Amino acid sequence: MHTIEIPKFFFRLRSAVFGLAAAGLFCACLSRTCQAQRAGVSDGRSRMMERIDQEEGARRMASFRAQRLNGDFCFRFELEHLPRRGKTVRYSGTMWGSWNVLGPVSRFELSPAHGAGDAESSEVIELIVQNGASPQAWIRKAGSSGFEAIVGDAVFEPILPGVVYSPFDLQMPFIYWQDFEYEGPGRVQSRIAQRFRMLPPKVSASADRGVRSVRIALDDVYDALLRVEVLGAADDVLSRFTVESFKKVQEQYIVKKITLKDSATKDSTRFRVRAASVGLVLNASIFDPDSEAPTPVIPSALFDVL
Repeated sequence: MHTIEIPKFFFRLRSAVFGLAAAGLFCACLSRTCQAQRAGVSDGRSRMMERIDQEEGARRMASFRAQRLNGDFCFRFELEHLPRRGKTVRYSGTMWGSWNVLGPVSRFELSPAHGAGDAESSEVIELIVQNGASPQAWIRKAGSSGFEAIVGDAVFEPILPGVVYSPFDLQMPFIYWQDFEYEGPGRVQSRIAQRFRMLPPKVSASADRGVRSVRIALDDVYDALLRVEVLGAADDVLSRFTVESFKKVQEQYIVKKITLKDSATKDSTRFRVRAASVGLVLNASIFDPDSEAPTPVIPSALFDVL
């Protein structure tokens, strides 16, 4: 673990005690790591289309939900919106991530990229996203006194003008849906993946929005998240989230680049990590929307530039 010489209230000492579920956009969920392959399985297996049984599928799903980094982390990243028509929109941001008893938790600060006159908003916004079986999200815009809960239909709305990502994409509640069906192997990019169809609870915001299921593809060797497809009532793909690359940082693997594409508009938003610091110990108060604790300033020396 790195020790950072800044005021103590920014941090609290604790050990990495247990694996918590998730993976995803930033969590990475996200699939935040593919640190170790399954015991007794060589990488050659990734070139074979092997179908697994339901019991093995359940084991792999449990392994996927239990992935996490060793320690907390901080990413400096860029969001680049690539519309089918129109100008590119760019934002830069910082993400702090940790885990608590509810699951992965993240805090984001986003603003127009430096020197980017093409961003549609000059506001700095902050988000706190709690993943897990009961996900929540809060937002604070420039000039606001505190964080406000994101509820109802707002969960499915873009977090920034001209950006595909919504709180739903960050929360990734489908990772924790209890009902799922194993669909078999398939290829994602150059990897073989095992595909699962996650089924929303009958009474849920997702079902109310016409989400019939969410297909997730897990790497056949590492159980890392490779792709997410949100499916509509007619099994049509509403959006596709693809992990395009991983990077080894300070002896741990993180997601480096992700692209989310909206099928209706053909617009895409690309998330790219520009610098990363892992193995940190962050104060839990920075993930509390009721706390006034400022976000920590991580020394540049602790970042790897990607």
